[in-house]
Amino acid sequence: MKPVLLLLLTLLLKLPTAGPPAVRVTFSPLTKAAYLAAAKATVVTKPTTTIPLKKIRGHLVIPTAKGPKIFQDKAIGTDDIEQAEYVYQGYLPQFGYHVVEAHLWERTQWVLLDKQGRCLEFYEAPLFSPDLKSFVIASPGIEYAVYPNEIQLFRFENGRWQQVWKLEPSVEPMSWEPDKIRWLSNLTLLLKKKMWTGKNPGTTFTYAKLTIQ
Repeated sequence: MKPVLLLLLTLLLKLPTAGPPAVRVTFSPLTKAAYLAAAKATVVTKPTTTIPLKKIRGHLVIPTAKGPKIFQDKAIGTDDIEQAEYVYQGYLPQFGYHVVEAHLWERTQWVLLDKQGRCLEFYEAPLFSPDLKSFVIASPGIEYAVYPNEIQLFRFENGRWQQVWKLEPSVEPMSWEPDKIRWLSNLTLLLKKKMWTGKNPGTTFTYAKLTIQ
């Protein structure tokens, strides 16, 4: 093999594997009046859900390619920090994911589990876009610091849900937390922000439109 071709082959082998396409999200401020007017057009979309499994005697068993994933209730109704109660929210056939809601010590957690055994965990329920190709997670984490203070965007790429945007820790909103977020269209979201600045922190709000690019 010629030296030039060998060099090109070596460089190609070192290139990183392509991941999901990253996106930009821009924030445009809104007045309260504009927010309330836009809120009338927000869309709540839920994917088709089936219930193929049932929890039996506190055990929820979900088969995967890596073996069964077992969610077991523990110490329900006690003050034990290990307490856990799992609620099966169904299977999403369009995506191949099971959804489990976990009630744990002083927090709630949502689990998305696919047939390969890959697991996504969130502190809030996913909110799906109108075309069901994306979902957003908004977690308020200032007033109740157990949760992270962040917004994440996922898209269904190559047969799985993959994160394409997140409010980075370096610019994480320490002066505000997401109070409510809703879809306006497949590429726009409406956001209500609870402010933690000024004389009365936690009692005032600002508003924005998020545009996905």
